Amino acid sequence: MANPNKFNKGDKVTVTRRNGEKISGTINDWDYNVCTFEVEYDVDYLKDGKNFTLICVPQTALTLNN
Repeated sequence: MANPNKFNKGDKVTVTRRNGEKISGTINDWDYNVCTFEVEYDVDYLKDGKNFTLICVPQTALTLNN
């Protein structure tokens, strides 16, 4: 089966939220949304010394960090 993922687990990415805020994090997991037929990712990030996870982040909101 072909891999539909543009990003892999462990990739460092920047998430651009709807309000324009940018968050740097790491891809934790992915899922396929059967309603929208899009690949969505879970992104772990650090804020104020605590770990948080953004869930269901669409591919279009992610850019790969070098």
